[in-house]
Amino acid sequence: MPPRNSTQSKASKRGKRRVNFGANSSPRKRKASPVVDPGPESSSLPKRPRNDKTSGSTAGPSTSTSTGTTDTGAGAGTEADASTGVNTASTKNTPPKTRARNRFGIRPSEVLPHAKTTQTAFQRFICAISGVLKQSDVLPPATEARKHYEKRFDVDIDDMRSSPPSLSIRDAKLITGPIANDIARIPEAHLATVFTMIQKAGLKGFCPDVEGPVQSKYNELHRHLAVSGFQFLSSSFALAALDVNASVADNTELLGEMYDSYTYGRLATKTKKERRRPGSLTQSQKNSTDYKARSRLGEIRFKAANRLDLRKPVQRMAAITEAHSDDEHSPQSSLVREKPGRNPIVGQFFRDELDVSAERYRARNANAGYRAPKPRIRQNPLLPASDFGKILPPDVPVDWFKPDYYNGLTIKERARYANTGVGFPLPKLVFEPAHAQWKYLGKKEFMEKYGYDVLEQYDIPSAEEIAALPGSDVEDEEEMEINLEDTDDEEEEMDIDPDTEA
Repeated sequence: MPPRNSTQSKASKRGKRRVNFGANSSPRKRKASPVVDPGPESSSLPKRPRNDKTSGSTAGPSTSTSTGTTDTGAGAGTEADASTGVNTASTKNTPPKTRARNRFGIRPSEVLPHAKTTQTAFQRFICAISGVLKQSDVLPPATEARKHYEKRFDVDIDDMRSSPPSLSIRDAKLITGPIANDIARIPEAHLATVFTMIQKAGLKGFCPDVEGPVQSKYNELHRHLAVSGFQFLSSSFALAALDVNASVADNTELLGEMYDSYTYGRLATKTKKERRRPGSLTQSQKNSTDYKARSRLGEIRFKAANRLDLRKPVQRMAAITEAHSDDEHSPQSSLVREKPGRNPIVGQFFRDELDVSAERYRARNANAGYRAPKPRIRQNPLLPASDFGKILPPDVPVDWFKPDYYNGLTIKERARYANTGVGFPLPKLVFEPAHAQWKYLGKKEFMEKYGYDVLEQYDIPSAEEIAALPGSDVEDEEEMEINLEDTDDEEEEMDIDPDTEA
């Protein structure tokens, strides 16, 4: 039987695909180079210049003749490396790495593993004294704080005592999140002492000027107070819950570079972005959370389809993050958002077949004491689509779309799905027991029995229309890792372990 659409039946040449499952997936990442002590023979190699703009010290190797080293977060290397807390070791014959965009402080990659928890605790401390309790919070403008600092000698001491410091820990106990949770573990009395230190230094509050000169006296004072306050808490055992390494916390120079890196790097970037476009951080955080949640859902559904050995177009459809609708978090109900353009039969198959299969698999392979999650009631009508939900999913079979929605797209948009195959039979046959074998058919047999009837509903551009598109790159797709093509090759295996749960 000749194909009814020559473009749809044309063999695809995409080769292997790489499916992105979001934050929990790390396909074929390049391994970091091993770190070794460069030794004296590598002294002739060019070295990345040390930062000396904020610490006030001279960069370069130490002239000390001592052979001892200190466990300060520096790791393997010379005594000079340990004394500054920087891992300057590099692989032999490897050119020096270029400096990251943030030219202040120590780069995160230079902080060794045993100092990471102390670095995180120090960042939480900076957030506590500056009032940054959530990912979407930013530093306030420093205009009024600088004016207060310039008149610090004119302020009466009684006036300073009459305005008690605002304790971020009280607010942190009312907020959920990684930053607030860590801040809430710091004893309130100890943090109050730090706020008193800040006030007695002549500051109205801890508000570094990330848009002004980094080396100004105002910013240098903030740096000194942050380091001193953190060391006070560490020596008072007030940070025991945050797993602080005492030897790392005693390294003043290292803490100073950590402060510069965090304050004039991450905090400064977030603050400037929010001031340019108010609300952008909240929106970007929400979109990121939604995308990660959909990626995890897509991974679970793909593995369920893979274990059931369903047709490869169905597996590919489940593996694509953008093919799934996003929702609102609610403990009692499932507040699902609309997914514009998606064929209703796709969502029904995902829920009734793949989700049920995935939950049964988890229950069968769970450890002792496993409790299945309480079912959430799906609320109708659906919530409006989010920005994430409006994105057209790449490389899905054409019947992922509702026919009328697909036919209303532009020629260029429709051309993207000209050769992506057909995943399901007609909706009335998907759950029909007499036609259940469609789930396991190869391309040729499926197209003859079901596929061409489905294609009759879709206005797929012809080869001539696609060729006439200016700068058409429909066929130019990047190499992907997993072969989910609709083929009859029963021996081909996919590079994913279906028994590995996220």
